[in-house]
Amino acid sequence: MPFDDNFSQALREAAELAPEIPMDTLVDGAQSRSRRRTVRRRTAVAASAAGVLLAGLAVTQLQPSGSSLATSDGRSSQITGAFMDRTFKSLLPPGRVTEDQGAGIGQVDPPGAGPRATLKFDDGHGAGMINLSTNRVPAPVARGAQDTECPDPFTSPDANCVRTVRPDGSILLVNKLALRPGGPLTWNVTWTGTDGRQIRIDEYNSVTAAPPTTRPEPPLSIEQVTAIETSSAWDPVFEQFAAPASGAPSPGTHVAPPAEVIATAAALLPTGAQHSTSTDGQTSPDTAHFTVTLGGHTSVLQVTVYPNWDQGGNVAPHTVFEDSANGGPLTRTPNGTEVLARTSGAGSTLHLMVDTLHPDGTRVTVTEWNDPKGHQPAGDPLALTLDQLTTLATGSTWQQ
Repeated sequence: MPFDDNFSQALREAAELAPEIPMDTLVDGAQSRSRRRTVRRRTAVAASAAGVLLAGLAVTQLQPSGSSLATSDGRSSQITGAFMDRTFKSLLPPGRVTEDQGAGIGQVDPPGAGPRATLKFDDGHGAGMINLSTNRVPAPVARGAQDTECPDPFTSPDANCVRTVRPDGSILLVNKLALRPGGPLTWNVTWTGTDGRQIRIDEYNSVTAAPPTTRPEPPLSIEQVTAIETSSAWDPVFEQFAAPASGAPSPGTHVAPPAEVIATAAALLPTGAQHSTSTDGQTSPDTAHFTVTLGGHTSVLQVTVYPNWDQGGNVAPHTVFEDSANGGPLTRTPNGTEVLARTSGAGSTLHLMVDTLHPDGTRVTVTEWNDPKGHQPAGDPLALTLDQLTTLATGSTWQQ
């Protein structure tokens, strides 16, 4: 099976195991952000442990400067899939490796995404899947940069996350997540250097990122994973991988903190609606969640804004947005904003979503639950109607 197909399959399997909380309405927005940021493979990819040794790599064609020659299609003759695979394996502790694959610079979809590798590793106590991916974030690394903050407990209630700023200023994010009772354990570890280089390893106590489990915990310890990610063996990757930082805003794009998102949304709420203003635990830019009370009913709203939203490819954003409707009721406001409204669940698990693409390319997604914590249905009527959510999501004040 081709490398990208393996990654896609792992993602599908992990998605099927995701906690049955009303997050399906967030998944669509999360997928959009992940495509825009380069195929992060957030739930099912990255990998493993300690040492160094690049001997035995295939001979590469070098320029006099020592840098590798790039082909006409943007691929690197040095940072190939074989390089990623061999380097990754050279950093593992003793054990058995199977089904190992790598993808180098210019070999990943979409163009500009970082090289990566995947394998199955058995330390003698059972095999587990381990995946490694690379990325760049804007430097200097700002608070809230991608994969540098623990997830908000509202959106990841099952996560056990620890964020550490290391002595050299780099950031280590260790996130342990049990996807579902009976499902595999997932450990996501992301190291971000002060120059914006980023290596993420995802490992599972199963060989498919899905049941059945093959061991009590994933095969590598956090210390082993950290040693792999911080190894100088990856320096050649980041000398060559100079693509625009994924998730970096376009020039002139304003990045809004959660408090600003709430303030903008509040001005678009119906008359008489009251809302919370606390942003405790919220660290992701351009997104926020808060409670809204109207007519004696309280709901939780999640608002996410994607300035200059695109898919990182050659397809027009509005085409991708329209395709995401899957034949659903897609409408358009007089000013050209495209609107996709959805109702999911029923009774105590009812939730609504309005997804919009504004004429200037700003995408705004608003989701509502009758659940004060986002994952524990309360069974109360919703505070806002679908029409009221649409008014909020289509407000012109969201445009840049």
